[in-house]
Amino acid sequence: MTDHIGTKPHAPSSSRPSVLRLAGALALSAVVTGCSVFGAPAAEEPPFSVTRQEGAIEIRDYAELVVVSTTVEADSRDSAVGQGFSRLFDYITGANAGSRDIAMTAPVIVADGEAALSVEGAEIAMTAPVLVEESAGKAWTTVFVLPEAMTLDTAPLPSDPTVSLGTIPGRRVATIRFSGFFSDSNIAEAEAELRAWLEAEQIAHRGDFTSAGYNPPWTLPWLRRNEVIVTLE
Repeated sequence: MTDHIGTKPHAPSSSRPSVLRLAGALALSAVVTGCSVFGAPAAEEPPFSVTRQEGAIEIRDYAELVVVSTTVEADSRDSAVGQGFSRLFDYITGANAGSRDIAMTAPVIVADGEAALSVEGAEIAMTAPVLVEESAGKAWTTVFVLPEAMTLDTAPLPSDPTVSLGTIPGRRVATIRFSGFFSDSNIAEAEAELRAWLEAEQIAHRGDFTSAGYNPPWTLPWLRRNEVIVTLE
């Protein structure tokens, strides 16, 4: 499924020292995941219903999500996600019309390769998850899912012209949960397992695999909640 991310022109934002952006990103990570070293959840998550569960695999239904997104070109995913995370953190901490603070949710979601999320233009406030999608070439789109109570009409416009508001239409997804580090190898292993299960069950999907992390880096690896997610047809 090809992503469509709607944008609107916004007033330019002021630059901030990179060290403050890094600190903001770390603080955001803590807020999003609610987090302790023991991985106890505290942040709001988008509501969903589970229609089927087999071990670590679930099929879920999500309603429409309101999101804020930004795209960054970089030499690596880590670099792009770091910059994108910082921009969106600025947005939810006041870089918006009215200088409003917006509550965050979880998880942080990363889409690699040819994955694509359908995002339609709009305006927002913040919750979790944070979605990151890899675009063609070396560009990655990071997306924060905003709080359930926020709508496009009530969300403040971003001050940064590289940040956009929108919605992800309601969809049915398949997910697989795994613990440990949020590493490329662990993500690839979980994705392969989910692909095999879907094929065995003859369940059609769109191939837009994304990965989601619910905990900050300091959470004990075996207590972390990570997921691979794909949209079903």
